[in-house]
Amino acid sequence: MKTNVLAPVIRVDEEKCVNCQACIAACPVKYCNNGAGEKLTVNHDLCIGCGNCIHACTHHARLIVDDSAAFFSALDKREKVIAVVAPAVASNFPGLYLNLNGYLKFRGAEAVFDVSFGAELTVFSYVKYIKEKHPSFCIAQPCPAIVTYIEIYHPELIPYLAPADSPMLHIIKMIREYHPQYKNHKIAVISPCIAKRREFDETDLGDYNVTFAALYEYLEQQKVNLASFKALEYDNPPAERAVTFSMPGGLLITAERDSPGIGRVTRKIEGVHAIYPYLADAAKTISSGGGKNGELPLLVDCLNCEKGCNGGTGTRNSETPMDKLEAPIWKRRAEVEAKYGGSKSTARNQKKVFKVLSRCWKPGLYHRSYRDLSQNYSLKIPDDGELAEVYKSLRKYGEQDIYDCNTCGYGSCRSMAVAIFNGLNRPENCHHYGLSLIEEDRETIDTLNHSLNTQVEQSLGFMKGINGLIDDLNDQIVRQAAAIEESSAAIEEMVATINNTAVMAQKKQDAIQDLVDNVEQGRSSMHETIEAVGAISRGVEGVGSTIKVIGSIAANTNLLSMNAAIEAAHAGEAGRGFAVVAGEIRRLSETTRENSRNIANTLTGIIDGINTTTARSSATDALIGTMAEEINSFANTMTELINSLGELSIGSREISTALVLLREHAEAIKTGYHDMMDKTRDLELSMQSITAIGETEEAEAR
Repeated sequence: MKTNVLAPVIRVDEEKCVNCQACIAACPVKYCNNGAGEKLTVNHDLCIGCGNCIHACTHHARLIVDDSAAFFSALDKREKVIAVVAPAVASNFPGLYLNLNGYLKFRGAEAVFDVSFGAELTVFSYVKYIKEKHPSFCIAQPCPAIVTYIEIYHPELIPYLAPADSPMLHIIKMIREYHPQYKNHKIAVISPCIAKRREFDETDLGDYNVTFAALYEYLEQQKVNLASFKALEYDNPPAERAVTFSMPGGLLITAERDSPGIGRVTRKIEGVHAIYPYLADAAKTISSGGGKNGELPLLVDCLNCEKGCNGGTGTRNSETPMDKLEAPIWKRRAEVEAKYGGSKSTARNQKKVFKVLSRCWKPGLYHRSYRDLSQNYSLKIPDDGELAEVYKSLRKYGEQDIYDCNTCGYGSCRSMAVAIFNGLNRPENCHHYGLSLIEEDRETIDTLNHSLNTQVEQSLGFMKGINGLIDDLNDQIVRQAAAIEESSAAIEEMVATINNTAVMAQKKQDAIQDLVDNVEQGRSSMHETIEAVGAISRGVEGVGSTIKVIGSIAANTNLLSMNAAIEAAHAGEAGRGFAVVAGEIRRLSETTRENSRNIANTLTGIIDGINTTTARSSATDALIGTMAEEINSFANTMTELINSLGELSIGSREISTALVLLREHAEAIKTGYHDMMDKTRDLELSMQSITAIGETEEAEAR
């Protein structure tokens, strides 16, 4: 997929990015980073994939991009996949790199090949090219970051790039050519380098770039123990000393076998801060017509990463000591040399290796061409006038303002100005600009400080006035508190009196109720008396009738006695006794009549008395009824009065409670007043301190 658009190999976590410019400082090409916004972004078409910004970002905002998720998804789907593994695997999975082969095949990879054998083929191609073409200057290209750097930023060096594939591409082409059973299989490259993705895209070889770091993380997440899988050899002929290719100088170690003395005409150089300035200088040398008289070495054995591929951008080994990284590699070299006859039999080893490599090599198979990507780098360079305008925006008005402090990350004020001119950064990220703003702010602050002092002095005057008002308020609060205390005492006394009155009224109410009950009982008794007198009156009237009958009987008896006396007189002596009886009967009848009259008179007096008593009892009954109604009315009035007193008593208690709260509020107001006075005094002292500080700063400014 040959295109000028380059695949992302680094991504930015915007939530973690703080725009500190550390990534720009670490980046060898600078302008692939855009710092014009709140967060830094990456222009992937200018990024060479060196990965230096990943290690420089202490906020972990720069992250690698690889294809591990797609690779494991393909395995899960049982797609046809084979794997090729970089020689740095021995350093990244010490003692377990062959077990990794067993795991990959267990997961579904049909074959696993060793890129170390591709490195043997690469050296074979290099030596053949140098012997046959006699180049004056040749740049080794195992590292895709270096290739991308030359293609974008120094295309004049493209003719000097070794026209042979990297070890990774050698092994892939070897598989396609000599293992037709895997011709249509997808290829996963287990690598230590994030930039390998670019190499796949440019050559249309390779499908998945699975970094060691991502693979290690996946194994941890899945809790995979590699030691539990069978150690399996690779599905290609064994490599010899090219297993050291992942170390700095690994190419030379291998090339010395086939071309002794080549190290004397080779420049070994690695690390971001060394290789890219070196290549830039080489480009200048070539552009100036030099390089033909031994000014440049025959071969440049170069790597992007200072610790070689063992500590590459796609590993976890950036902080691991070099000796610890290389020990497993040296151990593996001893093992593979033994397979070819041992390190002491160099000539014999060379013949054996040459024989094996010849079977997997043919002219033109591993040829590599490159593309000019300089059109990606369309940076506009400002002329002197435009540069001066940018400097003005940075508040740089003369040589004294050119600091070249590298705070912006570009290393020079001019480079920062070029970035701003191209919209790739902003003045706020310039240290001098920030200092200028601070100085301007200081002048503004001095002016504001003077105004502040004036305002503080006025405020102090206001504070004194406020203090006076507060003192007056305090006097009023004290008087109010005293009045509240007096009112409270009086109201409490009144409440006590009301409560006592209510209690007494309650007792009187009970007495009145007893009186009402007694009146009702008296009224009932009066009714009974009147009825009894009436009955007596009626009885006496009956006696009167009886007395009349007795009087009539007495009169008749008297008449009979008179008749008897007359008859007795007629009888003479014989009737004398009967005359005596008749006389007695007459006296008895007279006496009876007299007594009847007396009784009648007495009864008449009794009846008159009874009638009088009845009349007076009726009047008394009427008076008692009236009195009962009045007593009931009074009792009702007294009940209402007692209820009112009860309500008044409850209201009085509420008043008492309110007075307690009022006293508490009065105390709180007094406390608040004292606090306010304290705070006012503190504020006054603070304002005086501000004034003193302002005066001190003004004096220092002078």
